[in-house]
Amino acid sequence: MTHYIAELDESQEIAAVWVKEKAARGPTVFDPQKHIFDANTASGYFGAPKEKIAHWIAGAQQQSRNPR
Repeated sequence: MTHYIAELDESQEIAAVWVKEKAARGPTVFDPQKHIFDANTASGYFGAPKEKIAHWIAGAQQQSRNPR
């Protein structure tokens, strides 16, 4: 099971999402080039509600597709 861990800033907004894969030794920051997010897969969500984490990840994926 994959775990998604929200890191919050001082205003309680998500600053980063860490991903802990089952076989990994530790979590890494979500990278749209390396990680695939599937909201339908059984996963654990910590630090923020699933919807907020999914929204942050969607924004990161969109930003990686359209770099400035």
